[in-house]
Amino acid sequence: MGLTRRDFLKVSGVTALGTSLALSGLSYEELLSKAQEADQPINIVWTGNGWCGGNTIAFIDAMNPSVEDVVTGVYFNGKPITLRQPSISDLGMINLVYHPILMPQDSMAYATMEMALNGELDPFVLVVEGTMFDEFGVYYKKPSGSFWCSAGRKPDGSVLLCDEFVFNLMKKAAAVVATGACATYGGIPATTNGLGQRSPTYAMGMLDDPYRGIYGFPYYAHQVYTQDLAPDIIDQDIYSVTNSPVNTSWPGPSYHWLSAGGLPIISIAADPPAGDWIMRTLVSAVLYLRGLGPNPADDLDVFNRPKFFYGNETHQNCPRAGFFAQGIFAYEFGDPQCTYSLGCKGTEANSPAPRLGWVGGVGGCTRGGVCIACTAPGFPDLYEPFYAPPNAPTIPSTTLFAAAAAAGIIVGVGSYAFSRRKRLPQTQGGKR
Repeated sequence: MGLTRRDFLKVSGVTALGTSLALSGLSYEELLSKAQEADQPINIVWTGNGWCGGNTIAFIDAMNPSVEDVVTGVYFNGKPITLRQPSISDLGMINLVYHPILMPQDSMAYATMEMALNGELDPFVLVVEGTMFDEFGVYYKKPSGSFWCSAGRKPDGSVLLCDEFVFNLMKKAAAVVATGACATYGGIPATTNGLGQRSPTYAMGMLDDPYRGIYGFPYYAHQVYTQDLAPDIIDQDIYSVTNSPVNTSWPGPSYHWLSAGGLPIISIAADPPAGDWIMRTLVSAVLYLRGLGPNPADDLDVFNRPKFFYGNETHQNCPRAGFFAQGIFAYEFGDPQCTYSLGCKGTEANSPAPRLGWVGGVGGCTRGGVCIACTAPGFPDLYEPFYAPPNAPTIPSTTLFAAAAAAGIIVGVGSYAFSRRKRLPQTQGGKR
């Protein structure tokens, strides 16, 4: 019929866009036209909250594709600057509008937020790195005038809270991507110490952690609004503003929040994920927004992780898995056999780390080390101590999500029995 492969992908992608973008009032022809406008920029806004910057370092280290392959422009003092022609032409223009490390000007956060609220950045992808905090006293009443996390300053010199910054960006974002253990399910800052006790910050991720009973930021913002705790800051219900259902079913209400583009929060889980995982997930979101790729929501697992990275257990991707199947386990680090006996949680977590490596296929946490399940909800509480054999099935420390027990950690009976064996003593001849 004279339809090229590229045109077919565009038409297919636009068809997938139909449902979520119908609310915009665009016709099919207009959607097709937008998909063909390579000059229409897709903007990236990257926030840093309670973070260490590890995801940013990983992002810069991405190689397939690299930052240079994808990002074509930046913003400076509110003005776009084109760096070069795109290396991957189908992606079109992609501007990195804001990043708190790469663009450290204190005033840029507020200016970026205002531009987003005014629609000047549409369409944009919001990347959230680091945990969010209980600034408004849903769980803990902190001293008056204090704050946990600042994104910068407002024009009047007052503090721009990270919660306010992310909340306002979420209202307008076409897609929201949480990267890293902290931003996804709360990670180490949200630890309950195995006793169900939270830190005063009540750190949380963007998504609920049903194993530890921690609500994510969308539902937190919903609670702030319904309790009228910050009427001048959280001035709208984050669910209503994007026509999202407030659904508390498992794994939690934050999984059911949808962006302005009709997408759930996409989780790039790990502490941190490899740069290629971040970059390819962002590219998939951009391709979707351009009408060139499928809906990312169609390929997410139950914890909103892309199946093309998290579809298999870390164990299933491990070159040592054959030893596990034969019941041959390492006695000490450096042994080539399966490290389940040394504490590897690869049977309880999902990631491609053993197969893909870290930078250019080289290195990685499981290349000699053990998996500590940093890609999973419940990390770190459910998987400590890291260098001890995996524990028996664990029940969540709180009943916040009763159904979480049904998805508890299950390990093979034989493997568990082995894991409880004490290491055999050395003989004088050096044999066990």
